[in-house]
Amino acid sequence: MRPMKKETKKNIIRVIMFVAAVVMILGFVLLPIFETVSAEENEGYVTVDSFETGALSAAIDKAKNGVDLNNITRISVSGGSLDEADYAAICGYPNIEYLELAGAQTEKGEIPANALASRNKLSYVSLPSNTVTIGDNAFSGNRALLKVSMPASVRNIGNSAFEGCELVEGFDVPAELETIGANAFADCKALAAFSLPEKITAVPEGCFNKASLTQMHIGPQVVSIGANAFADCHDLENVFYYGDTAPQIAEGAFQNVHVTIHTYEGGTGFDALENNFISVAYDLDPESTYQPPKAAADSAPAQTEAQTSEVPATEEPADDETSVQTESTDPESTAQVVTAAQTQVTDTAPEKPAQSSGFSTLSVVIIAVLALAVGVFAALFFSSRKK
Repeated sequence: MRPMKKETKKNIIRVIMFVAAVVMILGFVLLPIFETVSAEENEGYVTVDSFETGALSAAIDKAKNGVDLNNITRISVSGGSLDEADYAAICGYPNIEYLELAGAQTEKGEIPANALASRNKLSYVSLPSNTVTIGDNAFSGNRALLKVSMPASVRNIGNSAFEGCELVEGFDVPAELETIGANAFADCKALAAFSLPEKITAVPEGCFNKASLTQMHIGPQVVSIGANAFADCHDLENVFYYGDTAPQIAEGAFQNVHVTIHTYEGGTGFDALENNFISVAYDLDPESTYQPPKAAADSAPAQTEAQTSEVPATEEPADDETSVQTESTDPESTAQVVTAAQTQVTDTAPEKPAQSSGFSTLSVVIIAVLALAVGVFAALFFSSRKK
């Protein structure tokens, strides 16, 4: 019986040694493969520190260090000034997902018309720090876009500038914005909240067509609402207007939308607005006023909970400002909630990809397994030799 036990023990040792040897061989084969994959992933992130205006293409080509342009998914430009040719150069990289331009500037403070339109995979973009005007169709058709980070310097948004950006839930527009073009946010199907800055005096034609707005707060400075401005906004039920005199509302402004305009008791001209799509309720609190977006320096910190509100109810809002609000008796408070919700949606940029610094985590695991296998193999080998 004892010789049999010894033989069995030897066979077990042989099996363990064989498994350890196989693990070592596989480890040495897989390690370079995973290192290559990791390197390729990191090579998809290109940073340009500086460049001559009009020569961004050459700067990106140098920074990408021979990587195929189809593998470039993230570009960060942290210096220099972009012109029309530079935006065209960026469009030459078809698979860009993340584009950071906040560290750069744009020539004459303008993002040209059609500058970055129809980028099929672009999900995030930060605009140059000195941007004043966003040109017509500048970002239209970016159907994968999730977030746009705008500097406080933006004053003008052109016609159809963001038309068809159907995944963006909110645009954090600056408080000093002066003009919005026709169809600027049309077909932004996920757009859930928007606050009109104080200097916007008209909601232009087709501006929010097909958006997912559930309510809209409009200050007394707005004197007109253009044709199809809110057409096909099927979730829009309540519009709060904080003026005593009704704005001019073009035919079809609320086409295919059944909306109630809430205004002050005694407001003039509102009866003439009522039709198959619009009804009027004179139920705004006389003490309430419109709260437009605040300038960046004066803005309150973004709230940690998304807050929503419904048509004014009869109960007072909860005292706890941090709780999620579902009802509000004060339309002024409601306007503030919408602004906070908008900030919540747009205030956090995606994290930058981590730069590679040595071995990847997976590589470290493989090396550790290899070391363990070598140790086991050596221990069993010398143990069997002694016996």
